[in-house]
Amino acid sequence: MANYTNSKKGKFGTTMGVTSIIAILVILVLIVFSALSITTAKADLSLSEKTADATSDFYAADTRAEERLAQIASEIETGAGWQGRLADVGYTVDAEAQNGFRISYDIEIGSSRILHVEIVVNADGHILRDVWLVQPSGEWVPDTGLNLYR
Repeated sequence: MANYTNSKKGKFGTTMGVTSIIAILVILVLIVFSALSITTAKADLSLSEKTADATSDFYAADTRAEERLAQIASEIETGAGWQGRLADVGYTVDAEAQNGFRISYDIEIGSSRILHVEIVVNADGHILRDVWLVQPSGEWVPDTGLNLYR
C-alpha cells in the first residue's frame, strides 16, 4: 500500500507544477500585452495632440491670410496707387503680363512651416487666388553624422 500512495503523490505534484508554469506564462504574456497597450495608447495620444496643434496652427494662419486678403481687396478698392501702398506695408507686388499684378505674402504656421499666398489682380480689379500653399520655412539639412558604410 505504501508504494501505491507514493506513486499517486508523484503524479499529483508533476501535474501541479505544469499547471503552475502555464499559469505563470499566461500571466507574463498578459502583462506584456498590457504594457504594449499602454505604450501604444500614450504614443497615439501624443500623435493626436501634435496633429490637433498643427491643425489649429494651420487654421489660425489661414484666418490671418484671409484677413490680409481682405485688407488687399479694400486697398485695391480705394483706387490708384494701391501697388505702392501695399509694397510699403510689406507685400510683394510684381507687374504681370496683360496689365495685371501678382501680390504675394507669407504667414508663419508654427516654427517650421509657412503659408505662402500669391494672388493675381487683373486689370479690371478682380482678385484671383493663384497659390495658397503650405511650405517648410527652413531649408532641409540631412543628418550626416552616422556613416554606416565605412
